[in-house]
Amino acid sequence: MYYYYYYFSRSEEKAIFEDVFIAKDEDVTRFVDYIHKTSKHVSGRGVCGGEWSAARETSQRSASKVDEEGLELAVCRHGVLLRALNMYRGEIFAYPLYLQEKLASRQIHFFCMDVTCKYWPYLQRVAKSCPELQHLLNMKPFLSVFHAKAHDFKCEVKWSGAYQDGAGLTLGEEVEQCNAFLSRIAVTTKHMSKAGRTDMLTLMAMRWNQQKIYTLAITLTRRYQKTTKALQNQLLNLESLKVELAVTESQLEDWLNKVKEWADSE
Repeated sequence: MYYYYYYFSRSEEKAIFEDVFIAKDEDVTRFVDYIHKTSKHVSGRGVCGGEWSAARETSQRSASKVDEEGLELAVCRHGVLLRALNMYRGEIFAYPLYLQEKLASRQIHFFCMDVTCKYWPYLQRVAKSCPELQHLLNMKPFLSVFHAKAHDFKCEVKWSGAYQDGAGLTLGEEVEQCNAFLSRIAVTTKHMSKAGRTDMLTLMAMRWNQQKIYTLAITLTRRYQKTTKALQNQLLNLESLKVELAVTESQLEDWLNKVKEWADSE
């Protein structure tokens, strides 16, 4: 979710594509300040099982108070760039919360993140203090499949997208592809004026989305074929295991429920 750069150039010119892709800094700052004032936070890193750390609940603004530390992205499961914002405090949960709130009107089913297991309890606490954000809890939390492997095993069982109904073969790593694409010009944009950088990144995002949408039909067809084939193979493997272990469907359901209960326990 994070494309990193460091911004040095100063300019007062206004971007042509202001707020088209990258949100206005003042809007983000206003939202973050509101969240921090309204809800109580506990400082600390987003660590899961001592294995993985990423975002956190709170962080100090950068020392200069003017330098952006990176770009936080919101991407759909098809790899289309949806929205972005400039980070000034490192990776804090209020940033993805801003993006989630802005995109909620699109009837999004899953919310994917590399530390969903830490973010979702945070969202639940914030929603208690900010009732207008309660609707965000209607989304289903989805821990990206590859990142889940570095989390605590209970966490993987409970949150991983690999075990979410309706997720198909979605990995939740699509944002990494976008990061790689945008990073191609990081060495240039970090020396641009803020307006120039905003316009350049927006144009890059528009070009990326154009390519994704152009090939979307072919991509979805291939994904459907791949998923259908994988499902058939797994169903055959499941039937073979049931015969080999001499277990019934009801026993499997019972085992599954016990594993879920174990994962939910502290």
